[in-house]
Amino acid sequence: MLASCSQSHKKQLNFSVKGLHPEKVELKHYGKALFTLDTTNFKNELEAIKSDYIYFLDADLNDSSNLRQMYNFVTDTVLISIYKRSQQIYPDLSKIESELALGFRRFHYYFPEIPIPELYAYISGVDFETPVMTDGKALVVALDCYLGAEESIYRKLGIPNYFSNRMTPDHLVNDVFKTLYISHFETDKQSKTVLDEMIKAGKQYYFLEAMQPNLPDHVLIGFTKEQLDWLKTHEGDVWAFLIGEQMLYANDFQIFRKLFGDGPFTQDFSTDAPARIGEWVGWQITRHYMKNNPETCLKKLLNIQDSQDILTDSRYRPKK
Repeated sequence: MLASCSQSHKKQLNFSVKGLHPEKVELKHYGKALFTLDTTNFKNELEAIKSDYIYFLDADLNDSSNLRQMYNFVTDTVLISIYKRSQQIYPDLSKIESELALGFRRFHYYFPEIPIPELYAYISGVDFETPVMTDGKALVVALDCYLGAEESIYRKLGIPNYFSNRMTPDHLVNDVFKTLYISHFETDKQSKTVLDEMIKAGKQYYFLEAMQPNLPDHVLIGFTKEQLDWLKTHEGDVWAFLIGEQMLYANDFQIFRKLFGDGPFTQDFSTDAPARIGEWVGWQITRHYMKNNPETCLKKLLNIQDSQDILTDSRYRPKK
């Protein structure tokens, strides 16, 4: 076994994936196929690519309304400029495919019973709220949601800086595995307490870390380096605040919003402290749990239902 439950936390996450399945993955570029069609022969051109992109082109192309909708999309000047910009950032998809292959080898190792979906890239019109989607069989990535934090189109759309900081090529593969996690492992069960929500987030980030053990922590959780540095420096203070204010077992909407709501910072701490600070604490608790319980592997962790058991057995006690 390359990564048995008895190995230490870091050894388990950093095992070699050489020779594991899949050897490679293909990210089919529907956006490129679509925006390079000859629009003077549009219907026939669409029919020629339909079999390769049936996930997008399963509509009746003999229906004039469907054809008109498609034509309006590919001839929209704004969308054409977005596509051209995406081609500058992603002239080919080989680097992304290599990173995806490494992650999917780990995914298949831990969860061989879950099939790897077909992968597609497309131009969404900057659908930044759902940049990656999956139905289990196929997974689609909006390349125009990963053009870089300073992309001018994001400014024109009014996307806040704290959000566009995560709309970079470095975050694309991480968002793929985050979407897979939500699709396969996240339950609809509502968190009763802040601790429940922390551990729920902690499991997700530990999963993402397991899929991408070499990805920097600040990218994995979507913070800046400076924000992560602040958290590392003030970890003990944050924990003391949560304990002192008796927040762990609270079930109050305002507290949930303070600790898990997205935004530029967490007001109760500092403008240097990132939002979603409760998620980060949950991740650290989960990391400590896995370090102190080396017999627990990833699949077993995800099946643990009692968040109090994870906190107790983590022995998480950061110093001020």
